[in-house]
Amino acid sequence: MCCSDLFFCALLISAQIATLVKNSPSYPLLLKKSFALLLTFLTINIAFSQHKVELVFSHSVSQERLQKTVRDLVGFGNRQGGTRSGDRAAAYMMREFRRMGLKTEILEDPEKMTFTNDQWSLDVVQPAKLKGVFAHSWLAGFSPSSRQKRVRLVRVSPDGDLSKVDVDSAAVLVDLNSAGSLYGRLAEKGAVCLLTWSEPHSRAYINSAFIENLPAGNSNPIPVFDISRTSAHTLMKTLDFNREIRIAFSSKTRIKKGKSKTVVATLPGRSAKYFIVCAHGDSDSGGPGADDNASGDSGVLEIARILSTMKRNGEISIPDSSIRFIIWGSEYSSAEHFVKTNSNELENILGVLNFDEIGTGAVRNCIYFEGNDQRTNYKILKTLQRIGEDYVGKKSFWHEATTNPSQGGTDSYVFLPNYLGRLGVPVVEIPSITVYTAAWQEPKSIFQPREWRTKAWKGSQDSVYIDYSLYYHSSMDTPSLTTDREPFNMVWGVKAVGIALLRLAWH
Repeated sequence: MCCSDLFFCALLISAQIATLVKNSPSYPLLLKKSFALLLTFLTINIAFSQHKVELVFSHSVSQERLQKTVRDLVGFGNRQGGTRSGDRAAAYMMREFRRMGLKTEILEDPEKMTFTNDQWSLDVVQPAKLKGVFAHSWLAGFSPSSRQKRVRLVRVSPDGDLSKVDVDSAAVLVDLNSAGSLYGRLAEKGAVCLLTWSEPHSRAYINSAFIENLPAGNSNPIPVFDISRTSAHTLMKTLDFNREIRIAFSSKTRIKKGKSKTVVATLPGRSAKYFIVCAHGDSDSGGPGADDNASGDSGVLEIARILSTMKRNGEISIPDSSIRFIIWGSEYSSAEHFVKTNSNELENILGVLNFDEIGTGAVRNCIYFEGNDQRTNYKILKTLQRIGEDYVGKKSFWHEATTNPSQGGTDSYVFLPNYLGRLGVPVVEIPSITVYTAAWQEPKSIFQPREWRTKAWKGSQDSVYIDYSLYYHSSMDTPSLTTDREPFNMVWGVKAVGIALLRLAWH
């Protein structure tokens, strides 16, 4: 029985009560007590009905489907907006939404430069014992094509003094912090490629490569290969003993203009106003992108599947507000294009619930709701905070849950007032939050305002410890190391946002 059915029953009961007691000498007192009992009955039953619907939704979440979707998307490639793999991923999402019976459309962004990594190779030729040292390396975005070459490897010191080494016709080993400022100068001095690595203050990138991107365009003179910290340290140790290293490398890439494709599927409601449930569809780093962000795409798809199925089965009614499920073709730029294209009706957006990285976590089993420092987010975040507390520790639900202040770096910020102002569109107060289980490549501790302290958080109430990903923007952000290792993270994300929608879009 849905809430509207209970309300109708309550009206019938109240009419019967009024008929029975209106001729009694104690009519006013009896009527008052009767309606008080009725109100209690109605409140309890509506709460029970709501909880029952939420459990139906939660029991419908399929971990296997979530994992399969991630594997399918990663199988297409890095899914960069405007590339062949990006178009294939968009077509896949469109097919899945249409199978649910949802009205679905493709929105195209303006043209921009895109990069496709068709093929590349990197290995040590001499000494032979180092062959295979470049496992889990990656070609940086917008690297140019280069025929295969065999060259000596030299190292540029951390101070960036190029007078200390002859880089002509050589591959150059340089740490990531220095690579950006030295790239052009090294190319001018005859370097034929760069090998870079990252040194974060965490366990990330020990055996994987942090993936970087060169400036978008086809004028970059030499390719850059990203390697792991372990690989870099092995090479440096060998060079420190004055031993010669020779490497072989090649790259075949395509750099051209393309249009990112955004997929929009709609579950219609009784009103033109709507909630957005979204995730960026590209691997914005250019790597495999299982956690970032095939996990988020999978979450959006699973919520759409369950809600459309429940509606078709009569387990829920038509929502009071519509829901748009959106997979952005490119992180940020596609959300920006959507806002600009729909600038005249931004007031119809009731809220944005964004998934970004719900597939892993390094040290905690927590689900985070961001950002509680934005006044416009109060209602939605308080709803999610209550959901976090209602279900924390229960079987198949999160171990911890908390809101946290804004960190930036994802699509939801495009819809907030200050960002709308920068885009030159009407500044409308749109609640816009992000749900995730890990962020960035290093742990963070953020001060938690008193009003957002929650019993669902097991740490200090004065701060929020933000969990991180060992494979953020890395060559090893693969299903086997993230979403298949900790699939419960995606399940938690789907349950939290799905229950939130049941409380927000159905009144």
